[in-house]
Amino acid sequence: MSLLSLAAQVCNVFGAAEDSGLRMVQKVKDDQARDVVSALDQRLHAMTASYVADCMPGCTLLSEEGAAPSDDLAALAQGEWLVVDPLDGSNNYVLSLPGYGFMAAHLVDGVVSGSVVVLPEHDLYIVFEHGELLLSQRFAPPSAAASAPIYYAYPPRLSEAGRRARAELLDLVDQRSTGLYRYGSACMGAYNLLRGRHGAFIGHRVRVWDALAYVPLLHWFGLPARYHLGASDLTLIAGFDEKFVDEACAVISAHEAITFNTISHDAKLVISI
Repeated sequence: MSLLSLAAQVCNVFGAAEDSGLRMVQKVKDDQARDVVSALDQRLHAMTASYVADCMPGCTLLSEEGAAPSDDLAALAQGEWLVVDPLDGSNNYVLSLPGYGFMAAHLVDGVVSGSVVVLPEHDLYIVFEHGELLLSQRFAPPSAAASAPIYYAYPPRLSEAGRRARAELLDLVDQRSTGLYRYGSACMGAYNLLRGRHGAFIGHRVRVWDALAYVPLLHWFGLPARYHLGASDLTLIAGFDEKFVDEACAVISAHEAITFNTISHDAKLVISI
């Protein structure tokens, strides 16, 4: 098994992304107009499912396009998993807007041992496996630009406590940066953090496949990062300013009574159930 070969197959599928037929909406999830599934989502999912079946015996696929709403993330603590978002930013792709990509996180007994990120608009793949980072175009995160905004991803339906946390986070973002960016792709938001275009990334109760692939990348590049992985969602906060990261975590902790863990190399994910 090689995650690099998976990345190559993803790139091949993206090679047909300009086909207008692939932009056709196949369904809308949970009555949320922004949560669309395109034909390209389905093609990438089918390719990944075939790859896991053929090249990763014993590995279980958890994909956005194959997951049930009741899937309990506690199961990720044992065995081998590939957690995949076939097309993060599907609505952007359907509308011919920028900002979409593929993400996969490889877990072995609760440790994120590898990941794949493919961003076709940037001719870029990022593969982390066997403790090494492979890039189609090399880069290293600079310091965040002085004018860098903060990317904030959150679901359409937050609890009352979550909405209070969101309101306070928006105030914090306005106080500590040039403002908030939100463009429908956590995959692109986290990538732009790595490039110094965002000062921080907040993924607030997002789905696990929306950000898990970036866990080893944030550690590799030395960015302060904290996470809370619950039974059904992930909160991930990272940035260049560790004080801001801790302040944002404190806001969510105070309102939602959750604790955060620090991302560390080869550490088993803490799953709160």
